[in-house]
Amino acid sequence: MAFLRKLLMFFAIVIGILFVVSFFLPKEASINRSVVIKASSAQVFDYLNKAKNFNEWSPWFEMEPEGKYEFSGPEIGIGGKLAWEGEKTGKGTQEIIESNPYQNIRSELIFDGQPPAYAAYDLEPLNDGTKVTWSFKVDLNGPIDKYMGLMIDSFVGDMYEAGLKNLKAKVESLPKQAELAIQVDSIEHKPELVTVDAQALLYVSNKVDFDADKISQAMAQDYAKLIGFMAEKQLNFAGPPLAITTGGSPEEGFWAFEAAMPIDIPAEVDDASEIKFKQSYSGKAVKLVHIGSYMSMSASYEKLAKYVADNGLEMNGNVWEQYISDPGVTAEKDLITHLYFPVK
Repeated sequence: MAFLRKLLMFFAIVIGILFVVSFFLPKEASINRSVVIKASSAQVFDYLNKAKNFNEWSPWFEMEPEGKYEFSGPEIGIGGKLAWEGEKTGKGTQEIIESNPYQNIRSELIFDGQPPAYAAYDLEPLNDGTKVTWSFKVDLNGPIDKYMGLMIDSFVGDMYEAGLKNLKAKVESLPKQAELAIQVDSIEHKPELVTVDAQALLYVSNKVDFDADKISQAMAQDYAKLIGFMAEKQLNFAGPPLAITTGGSPEEGFWAFEAAMPIDIPAEVDDASEIKFKQSYSGKAVKLVHIGSYMSMSASYEKLAKYVADNGLEMNGNVWEQYISDPGVTAEKDLITHLYFPVK
């Protein structure tokens, strides 16, 4: 009995020590792995920004392809959600909660019965491609969680490395940016009648001389103001930036426009602020994909105007452009811009 009491006392002391030590352990666990993908940050971002693409490279889907998987929410960006359930992978959800074009994407993961965890993809443009850093972070609440957190790297490190290897192979197998531009040009470079949904927009109104350098400078300043406001108010991007024409032409020598940024939720703005909020146009529109320089759009606009006239359509508001490619990483000849004419 004396031996048993000593043994129990020994275990009690060990447990007590472990409990006390746990107060000094990290309150969160994290892991990250990186890979360089030979593709532009725009192409990598566009691929990762679609929740439904996750299972194409996920090591967990590879481990249990027979599990139950369900996608919901928007096809692109914030709100895209994957739910899964399997014997090996358990049960949970992964939802995109932040999406900053060509920079990073952040997702919330809910594992059955556990507090939220967060995963992120951070993109860094390089001369020969894009460095992708995939990270995971979770808060640790109790002593057991904190000790388990010390082993997170050994638990999932290999899975992250395998996933990034799959991601690299998948993205590098896609058409490169120049090839993609040719493909879009051959398939989509014709006007088409579409229906567009309203989006929440922040915008700044401006008017400049019809000069390429002045237009570029004005738009850069306006988008910087919008991004600064969004950061201050903790608002998220909900799509690529756009510009709405409100007046002017090359013949008149000026261009009046609204530099706009789609956001995920309505925003409150001060009446005196130059930054305004509104819902974008919704309804029928004629869309055309333009490939090339921003200053070479005249022919594309002529195609749109001809389509409207030939089909007996009537204009129904201001035209707008949406800038799909990132000019910082895409050659000017390969820039993709979506042009829209709203019609009745």
